[in-house]
Amino acid sequence: MQTYFKNIYEGVVSLLIGMKASFRHFKNKKDLVATLQYPHETWPIPERNIGFKETEYNLIRSRLHVDIDDCIGCLQCERACPVDCIKIDNVKPPKGSDYDCGITSNDTQKKMVVARFTIDMAECCYCNLCVYPCPEECIYMVGGPNSHKHDMDYEFGKYQRDGLLYEFSEATDEEIISAGGEAYLKKRNERSGELENALELVAMAAEKAQEEVDSTETKSDEKVVKPAEPKHNFDALNKIEDKPTRGLAKRAFVRGLREKLDSSGVADLIKSDLEKLGKFSSEFDGYIEEVRNSQLLILPEGENPEEFNSEQIEETKTPEKNEAIEAGSSTSESELNIKMLDGIADKMARGVAKKAFMAAKRASADPVGYADGIKNALVEAGKWDDSFEEV
Repeated sequence: MQTYFKNIYEGVVSLLIGMKASFRHFKNKKDLVATLQYPHETWPIPERNIGFKETEYNLIRSRLHVDIDDCIGCLQCERACPVDCIKIDNVKPPKGSDYDCGITSNDTQKKMVVARFTIDMAECCYCNLCVYPCPEECIYMVGGPNSHKHDMDYEFGKYQRDGLLYEFSEATDEEIISAGGEAYLKKRNERSGELENALELVAMAAEKAQEEVDSTETKSDEKVVKPAEPKHNFDALNKIEDKPTRGLAKRAFVRGLREKLDSSGVADLIKSDLEKLGKFSSEFDGYIEEVRNSQLLILPEGENPEEFNSEQIEETKTPEKNEAIEAGSSTSESELNIKMLDGIADKMARGVAKKAFMAAKRASADPVGYADGIKNALVEAGKWDDSFEEV
């Protein structure tokens, strides 16, 4: 019992001692509270004195800087970097060229154009090894003996890693071309395209993984018997041998159903669309007449045709439905692939089309929605060409 009350007493005393210290700091916050309200407040840089003059040692290695006008593209700093955070690309004018690459502040004649000089400070280990081999002394750590060259960057933290990627090259595409760097620009653009495609593939892989997770979760639930669905009657249009033309005809067929047209109206719409696109041939007259004289929908066995209309067809359509029509072809939505757009020769237009493709995929659009979204994006970007219609 004595130990019990002793523990209570010691606990209360400890609490009072702690509260006394807290209350003292609360009353005199300005002098006693050590918490710094960063980033609104920062500690001053302390004085440094190790027995040498400030100009004889590096006071603080805050970050690397490059005087690009003095860079001759020798790659010495890139080779010295132990973490490979420096990337340099040079373009050397061909023999016999009269292109002047410029001169450094040390009167050294430049022989190359520095097309790229990138330093990733997120990877830099601040070893300073890149500074020593530079023959022109154009790369240096900011601070210390270099204070007269560049203001000290004491704090340069960023929310995104991209903000720590510093590009020092100022060479324009025109200057690179003048120096004979057409091949370099072509290769650089190819790398940019490969990076864009890689990012798209990563996004598609992530979506596919999510779909697999959702599919697994669905299978774990109770199985649901899906009702039978009506199908489009494409028997006549499947006789058109040219695949792009067949796809355009089917697209017009589906649009006619959406607009609640009868068989004659759908047949006229198909013919009209093919004529506008220059795809109609006299041999198609027989197929058009078959559409005019046949049912537009193939209904499940035992179903009443009056129970279904075009709106119900759209509501029951699923991504797995094999009869869904892709814009410009008869491919089902489950077979849609971004590689279909590789048929667009113009690189910029192809990039716009692929972005629209991914947007339609995220929106879970039907195949017609894919085609309309891609075409609208190309038109808005001023990249549309009639030759893209088949793709």
